[in-house]
Amino acid sequence: MTSETTTARIDRRTSNSRDEILDAAQRIVQRDGAGRLTIDGVAREAGLSKGGVLYNFPNKESLLKGMLDRMMQNTMPMLDAFREEFAGGPNPTLRAIIKTSANKECLDPALSRAILAVAAEDPEMLAPLRAELARRWEQVQQECEDRDMAALLWAAADGLMFHALMDIGVFPPEKRAELLEKLDNLATTTCK
Repeated sequence: MTSETTTARIDRRTSNSRDEILDAAQRIVQRDGAGRLTIDGVAREAGLSKGGVLYNFPNKESLLKGMLDRMMQNTMPMLDAFREEFAGGPNPTLRAIIKTSANKECLDPALSRAILAVAAEDPEMLAPLRAELARRWEQVQQECEDRDMAALLWAAADGLMFHALMDIGVFPPEKRAELLEKLDNLATTTCK
């Protein structure tokens, strides 16, 4: 066996372990709340040793950061793909934000609770998310003259998404989809 083969196997195993650990952490946060997230609990939930968890995430803060990083790694490419889809038309970034908030892959309640867990543990860990959102807002402002309307549309889309994520929304999924479609129409027609 070559050292490249060994390295590939270790990298794959570490990657799989990291995903299993993050999945377990998200299940705990969703089921029990952020305050109950512990390294020991994650190890039990993932069926790994505590050392296996600590190898990948040396402390709770790195575990929370890993949850947030994975959420961003899953969401931002989707947003970029939607933005590319809308390129050449009005407000591609705003429309991509609205479409991303409507996407079922983004509606994992564990993700919202992971963000809340990060914010509760250490608000400074949200700095990469804040920076990404600020970058997107700059794009929206360059594309849309009516910045107040753009801000309202973005906030409405986020509100619908977070209501669904937190399972507190009063709108059934069909109505939510209809409202998000109206937001997209407004982004296309009134937010110029």
